[in-house]
Amino acid sequence: MLKKNSLSFRIIVRVLLITTTLFVLIITLYYFYARNSIQKATKEYAIQLAGNIAGKVEGELKPLEKIPQMVSTSIGMGFFQEDSLIRILETVVERNPNIYGACVAFEPNYFPDKGKYFMPYVYRDNGNIYKSFLGGHDYQYFYMDWYQIPKMLDTPYWSEPYFDEGGGNILMTTYSHPIYTSFEGKPLFIGVATIDVALDKLTDYISEIKIFETGYAFMITRNGVAVTHPDKTQIMNSSVFSIAEDWQAPILRDIGRELMQGKSNFRSYDIPGRNKRWIYYTNLDSIRWSVAVVYPDDEMFASLRQMNFLLVVLILAGLLVLSVITTGIVKRLAAPLGQFADSARQIAQGDFDVELPKRLNSIEMKELNNAFSHMQNQLAVYIENLKETTSAKEKIESELRIARDIQMSMIPHSFPPFPDLPQVDLYAMLKSAKEVGGDLYDFFVLDKNKFCFAIGDVSGKGVPASLFMAVTRTLLRSIADKHKTPAAIMNVLNKSLSLNNDSCMFVTFFLGILDIETGQLSYANAGHNPPLHIKVNGDVVFMDMGTSIPLGLMGDYAYNESSIQLLHGEKIFSYTDGVSEAENAEKVLYGEQKIQEVIAENYGADPKGMISKMAESLEKHVNGYEQSDDITMMTINFNGNGTETQNT
Repeated sequence: MLKKNSLSFRIIVRVLLITTTLFVLIITLYYFYARNSIQKATKEYAIQLAGNIAGKVEGELKPLEKIPQMVSTSIGMGFFQEDSLIRILETVVERNPNIYGACVAFEPNYFPDKGKYFMPYVYRDNGNIYKSFLGGHDYQYFYMDWYQIPKMLDTPYWSEPYFDEGGGNILMTTYSHPIYTSFEGKPLFIGVATIDVALDKLTDYISEIKIFETGYAFMITRNGVAVTHPDKTQIMNSSVFSIAEDWQAPILRDIGRELMQGKSNFRSYDIPGRNKRWIYYTNLDSIRWSVAVVYPDDEMFASLRQMNFLLVVLILAGLLVLSVITTGIVKRLAAPLGQFADSARQIAQGDFDVELPKRLNSIEMKELNNAFSHMQNQLAVYIENLKETTSAKEKIESELRIARDIQMSMIPHSFPPFPDLPQVDLYAMLKSAKEVGGDLYDFFVLDKNKFCFAIGDVSGKGVPASLFMAVTRTLLRSIADKHKTPAAIMNVLNKSLSLNNDSCMFVTFFLGILDIETGQLSYANAGHNPPLHIKVNGDVVFMDMGTSIPLGLMGDYAYNESSIQLLHGEKIFSYTDGVSEAENAEKVLYGEQKIQEVIAENYGADPKGMISKMAESLEKHVNGYEQSDDITMMTINFNGNGTETQNT
């Protein structure tokens, strides 16, 4: 019996999973390919079938349109009298078995001697031809659609199906053609010539069409009323829209609109409580009706489902046979692994001379034996080397801790820094991403009323960045003793850092000199993030930095300086990109906008409180994610007497 966590069990499970996945993928691809092929073939057949039906209907009706047209033209030209007109109608009915009846209906009182109504009508009944004169109080033909529409629209017209009470007394459709004669040089409407086509033949023809077991074809009028349908109760009693309302099926309403617009389409529709179906519909150009064929989805794909079931059964049987064969092979090949496991446990206890298995039945097992043997020989050497490496690593870590202490001792960290200088309050913090880093800040008094402060970020991290940072800080103090303006200090510092800078390191740098008597702040920037000017009314704006490059790249680059006037109680907040680019586990940056928002929320806090709030917001944002860059922040609060804030 295989153990659940054994290698043999896992190999067998993975083989079966991969094989099953491949089979499922193949069946799925086959299923969708076959389904698409069946759907495509069904659509093509549906188009062909609907086209045949439409062609059949058009072939029956289109030639009949010429008959009323000929009669109308002849009457309009005065070729027929009453007797000859009836003979012509009889001939039309006799020679055209598809025509149930034919008539000419004249305008009221057109023939004064005939009275108000004059409509000779010839029709067939039980194989005989009859004639009658229609019209009267109970049958005022000139108000009916087949008469009114061609009269009003001046165009031939196929009527909606109707039961012609008083006329043919059957379900029929009428093709009407307007009759005009010339009166005083103008056309004068005098009536219509019609033919009545019984719909029973069309109904029988379309109803005989069978699609699978329960599929069917049907025809509807331009208003969506069923003319033919397998359910006889639907004929002339229901429309697509009434069925959509009864079944609460908006999709049928959409299909009805497309049918009425004369569109052709092949689509599916699914009505709750009923089987999904496919439908293709197209338009009959001559009478503006539509023909549709309906395919039940379950019948359309029945053969595909049967084939898939057979494939699944065969695959399951194949997987069972495969699992039995694989189990036997894997158990035989993996037997030596248990012996290697026993040897490995003894080696782990320090017995490097343990005997390894000898009877091996595969190249892989022999390679494993050689590997174990090599491991025995190397373990002793490795343990000795590990002792030496551990000792060296501890020494390096100790030296890095000392280097960090030395670096941090170079940065001012006593706050408040100048208790005897009440005009300025300041607080700063620096948090390295590694043992040592490349961020720096510094501040000092140049003379009795000039306060200098700076913040920078050296490219890179670790020991090289910390050395470049130390050089930058040392040069800053040395140069500031001789040059008293930010631009002059920045230019000399840039030349010094660029000299012999073979490693091409650089530092972004912001330098400010504050006149603590007047509040005038002069500053220069070398590609550093813009500090924020925190005004007494709570407005927080980024200082205008212009365009500049970091220090150490181009020794002859000339830096410009700008100045602003600080009011009593206003602050300057500066930072490095480790703040704005701090990211969380989702790689979302903290951003300068967030810095501005947090500073604005805490604009009234003292420098230490403001930096504490920023640190809390940063910690909440990163949410324990590993720090990737040094973080440095510094806030300066001007407490002296100033004037209105203005930029220069």
